[in-house]
Amino acid sequence: MDKYVKIRQLILQIALIIGILSVIIFAGLLIRELMIDNQSRLFYSNLLAGIETNPREPSGQHGEAGSSQPGTNGTQENPPPISDPNWVPYVDFAALDATFPGIRGWIKLFGSSLDYPVMQYTDNSFFLSHLPDGTRHRSGSIFLDYRNSSDFSDKSILIYGHESKEGELFGSLKNYRNQEFFNENPVIYLYTPEADYEIVIFAAHLAHSQRDHPPLHFTDDNEFLSYIEQIKSISLIKSDVVITAADQIVSLCTCAYDFDDARLVVVGVLVPERG
Repeated sequence: MDKYVKIRQLILQIALIIGILSVIIFAGLLIRELMIDNQSRLFYSNLLAGIETNPREPSGQHGEAGSSQPGTNGTQENPPPISDPNWVPYVDFAALDATFPGIRGWIKLFGSSLDYPVMQYTDNSFFLSHLPDGTRHRSGSIFLDYRNSSDFSDKSILIYGHESKEGELFGSLKNYRNQEFFNENPVIYLYTPEADYEIVIFAAHLAHSQRDHPPLHFTDDNEFLSYIEQIKSISLIKSDVVITAADQIVSLCTCAYDFDDARLVVVGVLVPERG
């Protein structure tokens, strides 16, 4: 009988040791994950703290969803840039480019954590896994499609970023699944070395990363307007903003988990403010 008691005690001791080791390993992995996440947060926090921004306030001009008039895009039809001799870029892009080659703009949603540089590389893979300074990190950066013009002059502009549960990077975009949030936040701001822009949101929809990727080019105006109607018909939000054939659109693409290879695409019309 003593022999079986000793065996049982040995088994319990081994199980206890395995349990303790499992807890230690799990804690170590958790700490490592937190450190990795914190590395990204610290980088962007230091970036924001280390640069001077020229203050921009929400214009309020397009601050209410559904403010469009017939035949307009919710602002003006083909609005011209506002000439302002005192205008300066939101940040010193020339200085930032020396440290972060490939910076193309800055994107900001007031009242949220979306406040980041927009990068661009020679492919769409690099900034999926690299911070703006080139450090390899799974959080990556917000970046412009490599096929887009760096001055945001294309008809269809694609900008990508990872989604974070904590709301970092493009994590704030998941809120555009909610009509009330959209009603209160219809505009995301895009600042570039040449001009300030409003991205006036009019749709948010789910897409398959391969089959339903937003198009970069359109053969003609009819194809463009047909695409606009298509994404409006499947949009998770409803907007009265009217898109014309002369408009440019911006698609903000991030991760979604509704099905395999799902993406959330938030789409807006690009409206120049000044520059």
